[in-house]
Formats: sequence, structure tokens, C-alpha cells
Amino acid sequence: MTTTHTFDELNSALLSCTPCNLTKERDEDGELAYALRDGCGDVMGDLFDDLYDVQDYITENDEVLDYLTNV
Repeated sequence: MTTTHTFDELNSALLSCTPCNLTKERDEDGELAYALRDGCGDVMGDLFDDLYDVQDYITENDEVLDYLTNV
């Protein structure tokens, strides 16, 4: 599946509605992955393989969902 939002849109929603942000990382195989980081810069949970999974996870927050609905 694909996301309807870009990395920048998802990160902007997080920054506007939460103390979290999104970063691009490399997994143990060298593949592109995404990390959800808390306000201190610590990785929260496992890396996400794609933006669809990020979007699915972060839109459980109603404020983030509302923000992305209006983008």
C-alpha cells in the first residue's frame, strides 16, 4: 500500500500536534526506514518500513488525523 501523504507532510503533522518527529534512517539491511522520535530525540519503538505504516500509526492521534485531513 502507499501513503496519501509525503514524508514532509507526516513530519509536519507530528511537529505541529505532538512533541515527536519523524526521521529517515537505514535499517540493519541498509534499506530506507523511518523512526518516530520523542521530544528528547529517542527512537520510539521499532523502525517503520514504509510511510504507509507511519501514517497508519500516527493517525490514531485525532489531532494528527485532523491536521492531515486539512493538508
